[in-house]
Amino acid sequence: MIRLTQVTKRYGNVTALDGVDLHVAPGETFGLLGPNGAGKTTTLRLLAGMAPPSSGRVRVMGVDPWEDPDQVRSQMGVLSEGTGLYERLSVLDNLKLFAGLYGVGPEHIRRAVAAAGLEGLTGRPVGSLSKGEKQRVALARALLHDPRLLVLDEPTAGLDPAATHAFHDLLRGLKARGRTVVIASHDMAEVDALCDRVAILDRGRLVACDTPAALKARYGRRRVRVTFASGSAAETAEWPLDDAAWVEVVARRQAEGSLLAVHTHEASLAEVFLHTTGRELA
Repeated sequence: MIRLTQVTKRYGNVTALDGVDLHVAPGETFGLLGPNGAGKTTTLRLLAGMAPPSSGRVRVMGVDPWEDPDQVRSQMGVLSEGTGLYERLSVLDNLKLFAGLYGVGPEHIRRAVAAAGLEGLTGRPVGSLSKGEKQRVALARALLHDPRLLVLDEPTAGLDPAATHAFHDLLRGLKARGRTVVIASHDMAEVDALCDRVAILDRGRLVACDTPAALKARYGRRRVRVTFASGSAAETAEWPLDDAAWVEVVARRQAEGSLLAVHTHEASLAEVFLHTTGRELA
């Protein structure tokens, strides 16, 4: 679906991408993770044909998006960080306007409304909606022309936990229907929960790319946390999972009757990011 081959992008003296190689398979949900300035948005701009690479090759569905942007965009839906909706118009009127630009009819609007879970909201002005509801309208707009590829830039930025959970459910439903989804995000938990594979970008370079589980197994640190009673208080101690010392402690505390809890903790993508880039992700 997507292939970048030794792609470099420069803006004057600034190198936004530096020799990036990656591919995204059809039907895959793929995450781009990194801090501001890592190259995520530049990558999305190249995919949408909004800029050419300085060197290297970009292919989307086998097509160069800079040389043939209309062919690529006709099969791509984009959700940017700002919704870009007309707030005084109703949800339905917004979708009718964009459906006209795409050249699709009422049936496409009905399918997009159903896919984004907007039944019951179509008559309301967009300005009266919550931020989570506006994001769903923006997603419906991106789905109007039934694209094979969805590109999402910080899709849940600023949403509350309930709205984020609902939006994630919508994205899982799209994946189940065979859509390819690319998500650029700062949110490691979001990427971990949704993505089949993750690319970590830092200062324009691809520093790691694999499944979340494989990245955490390779770079992370699995731990065991033991909580036990100590007088009138509770204390917690932690060991690496492969350190046999925790087994002995658990057995002893269990025999004493002071064992309160044992929890295993897998590595996080935050640890992976710190290991691969040498810095924290704000």
